[in-house]
Amino acid sequence: MSLAMGAMAAEKLDPALQAVTKEKFDDQSAAIRQQMKAGGRWEFVDAAERAQVDSRLNEIAELLAKTSSVDQMSREDKGKLLEAQEDVNAVLTKKDGRRLICQQVSPTGSNRKQKQCSTFAERERQRRDARDFLRSTGDDGIRGH
Repeated sequence: MSLAMGAMAAEKLDPALQAVTKEKFDDQSAAIRQQMKAGGRWEFVDAAERAQVDSRLNEIAELLAKTSSVDQMSREDKGKLLEAQEDVNAVLTKKDGRRLICQQVSPTGSNRKQKQCSTFAERERQRRDARDFLRSTGDDGIRGH
């Protein structure tokens, strides 16, 4: 089966984090941390990325602790907040379980391409299940001597 990688679907997802006030940020931060757990929207964030997100969320919390809203921040603090917010959103967008990934597939015996789409979470679960199956059967994928 030949695969031609297609472009990712252009489904527009809202940024996970839009820190405007301390109260809104606290709610968003708690939701993000909750959704990074198993079964959540960002459950496939790895340990290093999770540490980065937590660190950046803590930085934003410290900046918002100085003032109650972004409007009252100094220009320098606004820049720091924006940078931290962009880092968090970059990781979460990349690992968003709802992100739709599409590819063009030629079924066996056909030259006609078909579009197949699945979410990032579906693909990661399939990859994890295949890896776990191979480990449980003792098959490392190498045949012959």
